[in-house]
Amino acid sequence: MITMAFVFSLSDPLVITGIIGGIILVVGVLAALYLQKRRQAGSPGEGIPVSDAGRLAYQPEARPIPAVSKGAIPKPARKSPIMPSLKEISLLEDRKDISESLQALKEKYSLDAFTIATADGLVFASGGGTDSQTDAAQYSEIFNNDPLSETPGVVLTGIEHKGSSLVLIIRTQIPVPDEIRMRIENDTKDILNWWI
Repeated sequence: MITMAFVFSLSDPLVITGIIGGIILVVGVLAALYLQKRRQAGSPGEGIPVSDAGRLAYQPEARPIPAVSKGAIPKPARKSPIMPSLKEISLLEDRKDISESLQALKEKYSLDAFTIATADGLVFASGGGTDSQTDAAQYSEIFNNDPLSETPGVVLTGIEHKGSSLVLIIRTQIPVPDEIRMRIENDTKDILNWWI
């Protein structure tokens, strides 16, 4: 009897190729099984019963919600309020003090409230309003931290007067265009130069 013995060495290229091929084959089979299981889990009608797909046996099956086309529901255009025309009001003539001038400014531009605050949050002057101290403290801090911040119903802008930085706090529900904001700044400077 003749026996054939095969002796393989781990450094033999044929053995190394066989081991690598076996590993690739096992990984490929495992990947195929994993993908098949994922596919079955993704569709409740195939492979996994509905009760196993996160729904209990007594619960009704899910019904698809029909898609609504984008043009089906018209959305009315929201009109923003338009700033009323400016009133011809003298801001300086026949005014007893700075408060009356600021009241006239408030009336001229149809503002809800108008406050001039110092950079550290104190009321410098006000055109009336019960919240001027709160507004000065709150909005001067907001303006100092982020001059471009926007708050609904409030417009913040800054001016310089005799070396002091001042914050103008304009309360209005109407959008204030840049042109009107600059006119308010200029009128405020005129009032400050007249009274202070």
